[in-house]
Amino acid sequence: MELTERSSQLALLERRLADLLRGGAAPTDRPVTVLTGPVGSGKTALAQTFARRACDAGARVVGASASRAERSVPLEVVRQLVRAVPLCAADAPDIRTRLASLLDAGALAWNDADPADAENARLTAAIGRALLELASRGPLVIVVDDIHHADAPSLRCLDYVARRLTGLPVLIVLTEAPRTRPWRADVRAEMLQPARLHRIRLPLLTAEGTFQLLAQRLDIPLARSIAEASHRISGGNPLLVHALADDQAAAPRSADAPAVGESFREAVLSCLYRCDHLVLNAARVLAVTGEPLHGSLLPHLLDARSHPALGAVDKSTSAGLIDEQGLRHPAVTQAVIDGMTAEERVRLHLGAARLLHDDGAPPARIAPHLVGIGELAEPWMAPTLLDAGEQALLDGEVETALRYLRRAHRSGVGECLRARIRSALARAEWRLDPQATIPHLVSVATAIRAGHLGSQQAAGPIQYLLWHGEIDKAVDLVRHLSERADAADPQSMAELLIITGWISTLYPGVVVNRPAPAVAARDPLTLARVKHGLNGALLLSGVLARGDAGVVEEAERTLSTTGPDDEPHMFRVICALIAMIYADQLDLADDWCDRLGRHLATPHHPTPSATLTALRAAVAGRLGDLPRAGKLADEALGQLSPKGWGVVIGIPLAVRIRALTLMDQLDTAAACLQVPVPPATFETPLGLHYLHARGTHALAAGSPEAALADFQLCGQLMQRWQLDFSGLVPWRTESARALLRMGRRQQARKLVRDELTRLRPLHVRYRAAALRVLAATEEGPERIPHLRSAVRLLRQCGDRMELAHNLADLGHAYEQAGDRRQARAAIRSARSLAEECGIPTLWPSALSARGGATGSRAAGAAVVVQGLTDTESRMAILAAQGHTNREIAEKLFLTVSAIEQRMTRIYRKLDVNSRSELAGRLRFDRPGTTVLDPLTRGTDPPGGRPSARRPR
Repeated sequence: MELTERSSQLALLERRLADLLRGGAAPTDRPVTVLTGPVGSGKTALAQTFARRACDAGARVVGASASRAERSVPLEVVRQLVRAVPLCAADAPDIRTRLASLLDAGALAWNDADPADAENARLTAAIGRALLELASRGPLVIVVDDIHHADAPSLRCLDYVARRLTGLPVLIVLTEAPRTRPWRADVRAEMLQPARLHRIRLPLLTAEGTFQLLAQRLDIPLARSIAEASHRISGGNPLLVHALADDQAAAPRSADAPAVGESFREAVLSCLYRCDHLVLNAARVLAVTGEPLHGSLLPHLLDARSHPALGAVDKSTSAGLIDEQGLRHPAVTQAVIDGMTAEERVRLHLGAARLLHDDGAPPARIAPHLVGIGELAEPWMAPTLLDAGEQALLDGEVETALRYLRRAHRSGVGECLRARIRSALARAEWRLDPQATIPHLVSVATAIRAGHLGSQQAAGPIQYLLWHGEIDKAVDLVRHLSERADAADPQSMAELLIITGWISTLYPGVVVNRPAPAVAARDPLTLARVKHGLNGALLLSGVLARGDAGVVEEAERTLSTTGPDDEPHMFRVICALIAMIYADQLDLADDWCDRLGRHLATPHHPTPSATLTALRAAVAGRLGDLPRAGKLADEALGQLSPKGWGVVIGIPLAVRIRALTLMDQLDTAAACLQVPVPPATFETPLGLHYLHARGTHALAAGSPEAALADFQLCGQLMQRWQLDFSGLVPWRTESARALLRMGRRQQARKLVRDELTRLRPLHVRYRAAALRVLAATEEGPERIPHLRSAVRLLRQCGDRMELAHNLADLGHAYEQAGDRRQARAAIRSARSLAEECGIPTLWPSALSARGGATGSRAAGAAVVVQGLTDTESRMAILAAQGHTNREIAEKLFLTVSAIEQRMTRIYRKLDVNSRSELAGRLRFDRPGTTVLDPLTRGTDPPGGRPSARRPR
């Protein structure tokens, strides 16, 4: 195998060999060469390569390899050298026999307790003389691997030989790894005297060397892509780099990062076991504690006798695995942990936790160790885990918080502490999946009734009960808290006032008994705390109750200081964004949604992420970007289960239903209407949006009576809650649209004029919508001023979808008035906007089609055929009047193929086979008919509502 970044070291050895072969004696007065470098740095490979080249060059080579396990076996290294002699010195049987006899005698007689013993000295001299006699028979290279593990008698014999090599053709090559404490330091010092020693150091590989080694094993492009990361992981240790190459070869091809698998873990453990035991133990402590090398825990968790040698633990003595920061890479840390027994890990975790607790360390430092032990036997352990979990939750580390809290919950603790843990668990689970909080909420409710939790710990769970629509339980818990509240305690009074304030905002129809006024409640600090806690609710109330657009500045201040992953204040962020939307500051709200979305770590915060996505969808829907609104709403609904959404499902579901309806995808929208919605949704303002979307779908599906019922229900709820604000739901305008479809023009006009008188000048979007409906109640040219005013207002607010429909109506009005130039310009702009907004079909509104110049055709446009959609009704009417498919396509701005497909569906729905049958079904066969009669029978429209029928 080719050596990497070792050519200069090999060249030095080869020069010494050349000098030996050329001069017939030791090349210098330094006959001993030591290859030194960290474990795994390639010393053995270099020594073996040199030995092969020495043999090829004609030198005799004898070798041995020492090991830690054979340190106590006297003369084992010398015995290995003697066994190798016959391979290259078969002409010296007498020397081999004599050496074997001496070695046997020495192994039995060696007294390690007294190195100066006369018998030891005699044996050393005898063995050394025999080795020198062997060395005198020609050039000899002695190679001993891992000399730091050699037994003491062998070291003394080698030292005897090294001191007498002058004039002899002998070169001794040793390999040695730096140690924290040398084995038999006195013997080693004698053997490796600097005066007769030439040291060659092997550094760890550079980043380029790491690439070269990988390129020998892997494809060059793959090796280049993972070389930098592999160097960071391995530190340039060749043994570890080879292990990474093995793992990469066995893994699926990927250029993102090196694969770290079993080979790497085994290589790490191999390096550590070959280092000193102190290095291995230090690595285990560092892996468990995660501290730097010179942290406070390491000396206390190791044997006290090891403390003086800790300063020797560094890159060189640890195979490059340990540096000043501790273990060099998380992959190394994991490998060390995997190599420990469960008992070893528990012992270290428990020791670290106790030391940190005694030193007064914060809970966040102690908790990781408590998670790793068995029983939480000491009274401070479970509270420490609770405190650490709550802090992790505040820091946005939800998975960490859950790990601490679940471990604390499994311990045997008192009822009060267990209730606090369940409360914190509910907060943490809600971030990932609101549905998972339900079991915790049941236990928390029981704890509140039993008096184990105060208002501060109960605030979060009560909010989650409101999220899930459990309003009765929430109100009951507030009553229990109020009965036990200490009127003199400002903190508890503040929390109660905040909780009741949120209930009144989210469920405006629910009556909650607020805490009785007390001295504490009038305290300035308490009032400030209440105002801060109700910031989001106050913003929302300011818009809904008063239509106050001035709250936008305050909402921006809130959003600039609080993020959606700020656990205790997330509802403030949601309310601030909703307030912006209701104040019609859609561009600003969209900008803030994007900013907050970039800040939010989506994979780790599904609930806030899903809620933010739903609000982005609502903004896109109000701006008229229907494809984006539908996509975002679908994305939001996919992030949480329907039960997990609770009552808040009203937001994304309403946006999706309305977007699909307006894009003429009525069947898909009808499927969305089958998604179960909690009944409590309709006790919140969020339910109004769902009713609005459902009514819009019913109107498009040909059921104006059902649509009117939904719109009027919105109005009743809004008036009952004193939230009659068009920015919430423009129920009067929508009801007027439904009334027009039902032919009740006077009622529609009255209702929409009432809406216009209520709107403020800044509510341009809703004024434009009302003007469009008002235009539909007028005759002929009188509609044009209303539509032109609506178009002007919509250009200001940016609602492109509504603008497209208004322009279509305006073009139709111009056409009826005979102004074909203006009509073409308006319709051309309408079609362009419709394509941008994703509206597949755009035609003059049926609401605006009146009698007059166009005769029965215009009248037909105002009729919705029972069982057909608006688009299909218009197509059926035009076909029954005798228009060809091409003519219908030109009138409705569609392709001929689209008309053909839809006509097939119309035939199937009405159970007819030809246009003549279609005309008969629509009563066009009666002379003098100019206004179409409705069907006498038909199918229910999509969404499951009963079909609207009008008498003949």
